[in-house]
Amino acid sequence: MKNKKIFALMAIALLGTTAMGSFSACGGGAGGGLGGGTIIEDSSYDETKANLSVATFDGGVGREWLLDAIKRFEAKYATATHFEAGKTGVSISLDGDKNKYGGNKLAESGNLNKDVYFTEAVEYYTFVNNGLVADITDVVTGSMSDYGESGTIEDKLDGTIKEFMTKKDGKYYMLPFYDGFYGLIYDVELFEEEGFYFDNEGDFIKIGNYDSAAEFNAAKANGPDGKDGTYDDGLPATYDQMITLCDEIVAKGFVPFMYSGNYPVYVNRAFYGYATDYEGYDAYSQNNTMTGTLKVAKSVTPKAGTMEADIEFENVELTQANGYELQRQAGKYYALAMQEALFGTSKYIGGSYNGLDYTVAQGEFIKSKYSAKRYAMLAEGVWWENEANPTFVEIETLKAEKKSDRRFAFMPVPKVNAEAAGDQTMFSINSSFGFINKNCSNMKLAKEFMRFLHTDAEMSKFTAKTSITRSLQYEVSAEDRATATPYGQSIIDMRQKAKVVYPFSAADIVTKNQANFEKDTWCGLADKGDGKGLNNAFKAFKDGKATAKEFFNGLWIYQKGKWNTLVK
Repeated sequence: MKNKKIFALMAIALLGTTAMGSFSACGGGAGGGLGGGTIIEDSSYDETKANLSVATFDGGVGREWLLDAIKRFEAKYATATHFEAGKTGVSISLDGDKNKYGGNKLAESGNLNKDVYFTEAVEYYTFVNNGLVADITDVVTGSMSDYGESGTIEDKLDGTIKEFMTKKDGKYYMLPFYDGFYGLIYDVELFEEEGFYFDNEGDFIKIGNYDSAAEFNAAKANGPDGKDGTYDDGLPATYDQMITLCDEIVAKGFVPFMYSGNYPVYVNRAFYGYATDYEGYDAYSQNNTMTGTLKVAKSVTPKAGTMEADIEFENVELTQANGYELQRQAGKYYALAMQEALFGTSKYIGGSYNGLDYTVAQGEFIKSKYSAKRYAMLAEGVWWENEANPTFVEIETLKAEKKSDRRFAFMPVPKVNAEAAGDQTMFSINSSFGFINKNCSNMKLAKEFMRFLHTDAEMSKFTAKTSITRSLQYEVSAEDRATATPYGQSIIDMRQKAKVVYPFSAADIVTKNQANFEKDTWCGLADKGDGKGLNNAFKAFKDGKATAKEFFNGLWIYQKGKWNTLVK
């Protein structure tokens, strides 16, 4: 018998000086995310047990969650004999590598040599139509009573996702992986130290006026949700308050935003959520369904001195023949207007535009606590905390401050005005899935492993470990929430109240023209009508090539001009 061996290698460059300015800013190495590095998997296996091989895209989500889950699964089935004749127990090997296991690379090669995969950048029907993945309908629709649950995995799926995945033949071949939220992350410590919270009078809280944390929190005004005593209290409730906050941060000598100049698309994506939240779940979901009565902006007139605008609305009966009318949704204008106000000049980013890689930007944001230029917020994806793990390790070495000691949180999207207060609608951008290789060596074991990973208990532990939610409906237990970082707890609290729009559609015009409806095309390509296309709102505002209103009008012009070229 040969014993399976998995070695985790991590290279962390620690500095020989205690000067924080000398930090080396880097990503998670070949694996990135939680722990970084790449797992090197021994090709041998345990001959006495049923064996399964698993691969994962070891990026922002990392692999520690999967290693932990594997240990729990192996322990649960340590005496099982039904997975393979003559063998007792199970042995699962894991290979985590973002260079090998991205969805696009797997689809291009068609060479799936592992049994189970969890990855991102997946074109669902490319895998399905090419016969690369196993039918797991029985896993998705089967009873979960043996795991103490009353329903099925299918019951946990968003309706849009179910319709998309079963469009071909009514069967399921994959399960959605994790939510891909982009937005603004804020430094809770700085906000508390400087009183960057609003009180009920619309003023900033006076730090010295309160004798306890309870009094301080009680003084905070209702946030965007309009409710007292919730996760967003004291934060900007409206677009105008967001501008006021940034002005206050600058006035006190801090910089409102850190971002990656090398990946300005992250800033663009942070504001896609503004459009989604303004429209709400039903209206923004029309970008997927392309049916129903659509409320659009006939004209937009920005108001001086405020982020609000005078908008004349009209209703359009939406079909796949006129889907370009979706580009006139007012939420898309407001998202662009907020982005232009906050990132259209260098006022709120320190006086000049940067050219930083995203991992460098993450590191600068974290370590600015110890520098002369402190940043209040970061424009990033929900997984940023995992990718920044090397910086947290360096800080712990040099400053004896653990990752779990730092308090960051995801900034809820403010409303266009106070009358629009309510729970958030969020936009999950990425296309990530878990699936089983059609040529899996032990299908029975693989399917049971998938069932196990999609129990409420395991998805709860995933979120607590990664600070990222799964793209299914489940509750994070109080016990698991207590083990999450402060940032992770903010994600849990926000996601629990929100509705989420996913970028999946069963409409023929979308499925036949996937490239046109990819997030940064559908949400980001515009034409001013002068023959000079605009392909990035961040750059258009930075270079003075378009205003928010011009870019908004250009979204409609671009799509209307392209519509007749799409495959019907």
